[in-house]
Amino acid sequence: MDRLLDPKNDWAFKQVFGQEKNKNILISFLNAVFKNIQDEIVDVTFLKVETDTEIITLRQSIVDVLCKTIDGRHFIVEMQRASDTGFIQRAVEYASRVYLNQRTIEKKSKNDRGEYGKMRPVIFLAIMEKTLFPEKEAYLSHHQFRDIVTGEQDIKEMSFSFLELSKFHKHFEELKDDVDQWAYYFKKAKHISPEKLNKILSQGTIFGEAYKVLEKSAYSETQLLEYTRYELKEEEIETQVSDAKIEGEKIGIEKGRTEERAKADEEKREMALGMLSAGLSFEQVSKISGLSIEELKNL
Repeated sequence: MDRLLDPKNDWAFKQVFGQEKNKNILISFLNAVFKNIQDEIVDVTFLKVETDTEIITLRQSIVDVLCKTIDGRHFIVEMQRASDTGFIQRAVEYASRVYLNQRTIEKKSKNDRGEYGKMRPVIFLAIMEKTLFPEKEAYLSHHQFRDIVTGEQDIKEMSFSFLELSKFHKHFEELKDDVDQWAYYFKKAKHISPEKLNKILSQGTIFGEAYKVLEKSAYSETQLLEYTRYELKEEEIETQVSDAKIEGEKIGIEKGRTEERAKADEEKREMALGMLSAGLSFEQVSKISGLSIEELKNL
């Protein structure tokens, strides 16, 4: 039996990265991911995440963690396990919503358009279990608005980063930096060997703290049932997606067959018209084409 929870599970993810008592783990994780990309984060304030009626049956909220730094930057952190063809659009939509909500908060009256100068950047980060960009080799990518000629980042209001676990294949002994350590954590924590886990815990690092939060023994039976409920929901979503793909393939195959039959029938009619035009009788053309005399007269 596994000793640790799976950090990719929504409930477990929020225990590690969405709790005030563990915010040092979130800060360390964000600083590792955004090293040399964003200014260092020294503290964060957790903000309430919104719900979306369109996806409420699949998730409790649109994102897992929403926080704000001391300088006002908003970080959205999402754990995405299921395949979602509209995920990028949803990421852009929610990042835009968080950005625009800053102006709403600043309004002082109904006619006041808000103070744009106080609006701060929104950074969206998704940890993806599935592959999002098949053409990219790196498992971590950062996407920003840049001048296509000079490469300068003149517009800094929104950016998007994706950590694709499907592309991470390093073994424990091959981990080079903190980002590698976090990628390994997400991908391997649930099934990590006791020897490797003890080695990490003995080092007294932030990674050890992150692994400790996943200890099943730290949670009550009720909490573990909640964890299981999320796990079953994720499996249900995966099954629904898989079934939809299979059904779509069946429909596509049948549609293709129908189109092929329609094309063959059209070619048969054109051939019959050609033979009739050449002077063959209805009876002769009917025997050759397989069309009835009535069908030939209708042509």
